[in-house]
Amino acid sequence: MFNFFKPYIIKFNYLLNAKGLPFTIKKILSSIFSKFKKKIGIADQISLRRIFLSQELNKKFNGTVRYGPFKNLKFIETSWWGTVDRASMLLGLYEQEILNSLKSIPKKYKVFIDLGAADGYYGVGVLVGKLFKKSYCYEISEIGRKSIKQNAILNNVSENIIIKGIAKNNFYEDLPAEDLNESVLFVDIEGGEFDLFDKNLFKKFKESIIFIELHDWTIKDGDEKLKKMINDSQDYFSITELTTSNRDLSVFSELDKMSDTDRWLICSESRKRRMTWLRLDPIL
Repeated sequence: MFNFFKPYIIKFNYLLNAKGLPFTIKKILSSIFSKFKKKIGIADQISLRRIFLSQELNKKFNGTVRYGPFKNLKFIETSWWGTVDRASMLLGLYEQEILNSLKSIPKKYKVFIDLGAADGYYGVGVLVGKLFKKSYCYEISEIGRKSIKQNAILNNVSENIIIKGIAKNNFYEDLPAEDLNESVLFVDIEGGEFDLFDKNLFKKFKESIIFIELHDWTIKDGDEKLKKMINDSQDYFSITELTTSNRDLSVFSELDKMSDTDRWLICSESRKRRMTWLRLDPIL
C-alpha cells in the first residue's frame, strides 16, 4: 500500500527546502491524484489523509515533538522516513509501548544501540530526551544515514552519536567493551532479527537490555524461527512481551477540533496486524 507512494513522497519531500510545506503538500496530492486516480483504492486514500494530517500537525508544531520522552526532538524538513507517522511521533504516541518501557531503563545503562535506525527517531530521540549519553545508529540506507546526521546536527547531539551502515553478525566488535556492558540494544530490521541473533550474540549482550520488534509473521517458518530465538536467549535473559495497547487522545487539546476519524487516523501505524516486541532483561 504505502510502497506505491513512497518514491513520490521522497521526491517531493525535497521540495520543502525550495518551495515550503504548503506547496509540497499540494504538489504531492495533485500529482498522485491526476496521474493515478483510477488506481487509488480506499487504503491508499487513507494513507494520503494520514500524510496530510501529519504535515498539518508538523507545521503547527514547527517539526518538534511536543509530548512524551522525546519532547523537543526536532525533525529536519526533508526526513525520508516517518512521513505518514509524523503526527503520532509529534504527540509521543508512536510505538508508545516502547517509549514507556524505555523510560523505565535503569540509569546504569548509558549507551543506546539502534539497529535499523531509519532517520534517527530513536537514536537521536533518546539523546534529546536525556535517556542515554551515547547512541550508535546502524542504518543500511545511505539516505537514512544522511538524515540521521542532519537530525543529530539539528538537535545539537552530533558529538554523542555514531552512525554506521548495516549491522553484520559481528557488529559488536565495533563497540568498546565499556559501551557494550552498559548498553540497550534496540532492533527493528524487518525480519532480519532471526538471522542476526544466535546464542553467541545473546551471550555477547548478556549484560544489556534488548528490545526486538518481531516480524515472524512476514517470513517463511517464522513461528519456528521465533521459538529458536527465544530458546537461544533464555540462558541469559528474562523476556517480557509488549504489544500495541490503548491511546488516550483526550489529553491533546490540539486535536479537540478534529473529527473523530482524523484523530484516530493519527493513532494508526499502518500495521497489518497487532505489533509485538520482546524486551529482554539480563538474568541477575
